[in-house]
Amino acid sequence: MHRAISRLLPRALGLGLLVAVTAAFAVASSASATIRLGVYDAAEGQVGAPESAQTLDQYAAMVGRKPDIVMDYSNLTDPLLTANEVTNLSSRGETPLVSWQLYKSGYGGPTIPLSEIAAGAYDADLRRAAGEAKAMPFSEILIRFGHEMNGDWYGWSGDPANFVAAWRHVVSIFRAAGVSNVKWVWSANVDNGSYPFKAYFPGDEWVDYTGLDGYNWGTAGVGVNRWESLAQVFSSSYAQLTQLSAKPVIITEVSASEVGGSKAAWIREGFLKTIPQSFPRVDAVVWFDRVQEQDWRIDSSTSALDAYREVVASSLYGGPNPAPAADAAAAAAPAVESIAVTPQQSTAGGAPVTTISAPANPRKAKARVARRHRVSYRLSRKARLKLSVSAPGGGKTFETTIGRASRHGQVSLSRLVPGRLVRGTYRVTATAVDAAGTQSKPRHTAFRVRLG
Repeated sequence: MHRAISRLLPRALGLGLLVAVTAAFAVASSASATIRLGVYDAAEGQVGAPESAQTLDQYAAMVGRKPDIVMDYSNLTDPLLTANEVTNLSSRGETPLVSWQLYKSGYGGPTIPLSEIAAGAYDADLRRAAGEAKAMPFSEILIRFGHEMNGDWYGWSGDPANFVAAWRHVVSIFRAAGVSNVKWVWSANVDNGSYPFKAYFPGDEWVDYTGLDGYNWGTAGVGVNRWESLAQVFSSSYAQLTQLSAKPVIITEVSASEVGGSKAAWIREGFLKTIPQSFPRVDAVVWFDRVQEQDWRIDSSTSALDAYREVVASSLYGGPNPAPAADAAAAAAPAVESIAVTPQQSTAGGAPVTTISAPANPRKAKARVARRHRVSYRLSRKARLKLSVSAPGGGKTFETTIGRASRHGQVSLSRLVPGRLVRGTYRVTATAVDAAGTQSKPRHTAFRVRLG
């Protein structure tokens, strides 16, 4: 969540170290990483890393291996990538991630209206970019158009209908030009309760990856101003996103503060446990490596850099070292053992599905549900329990959290569905969350409403 992006910085590390590191990690670099690692590395007023071979080499030397993905920020009226950027990234086998902002120029000020993009006013720029992409030597060019559209800090934020129309128009231009190496990354800010992103989603047929930007702001007095684990930053949004879309997920911006806790422990817990164990759909993670609202750099402390070098070396991310074994705490993480809507009255396809026959009058129907029907659950141990109910036909999703649920209990269905009932099948999802914010695998059930 950032209001202005400029370009990136070199690091003061020698190329001799790079040679040693490259040899040590040659096998890892050529291996197919389970989870790709990327970076955006910048300081105010300095050129972007893709433009500078020295900056790319120095970053690789610092962390212990070249990144799989290198991100930078641009505008759709600019060249998609410069000649230097193409040469530097392609020669290193690094995938470009172009964050297409919608400023009319530079990195701030007036923005291009989404409605004008959707209406075709910028088709010449889009066709030029499509032609550039088609001629580039990359098998994959990632473009995230209008990132963090669900926030309130960018000029392209807060307009879901025109965002969807503009997104589909941009993708259509590239498809019409026969561009096959561009992959589209739909990238929202995490929803902390204030920034729902569902309305901005253009549909899986228009997207190749979904993405989330999220930060542990710590207690430095900026952002949300609290220390949060990586699980706490992303879990709720990841759950929403993976219900919304079947596409792979990229954590498109992430970093942590040094204020309020151990950044090194945050990195180890988040990258070596939370992401591989709780976020199985994550394909790549991009570290936001610059000083902005605070020091987001991976080397903001020696301990943080050491922790990230462990991540880079882990086989989870294509490195040579074995992945850490699940510890006792992870093995004892809470699980949802069962969930059902009771009383159960019918089955469909062998699975119990409660059918609720209710009067057509919504008030009477609601009263009958309140008297009779419950969601019954059983947990492996006491934990925070998140319950969500999705209405039929892609309607609203209602969520309730029980702060410290007992091992088994019941919740009135009327508490979970506060509005009037509609005809169709409702989907119920239960997820247990431990004190560290790690989520269990969700369990699902359903109930059917018949009115009249």
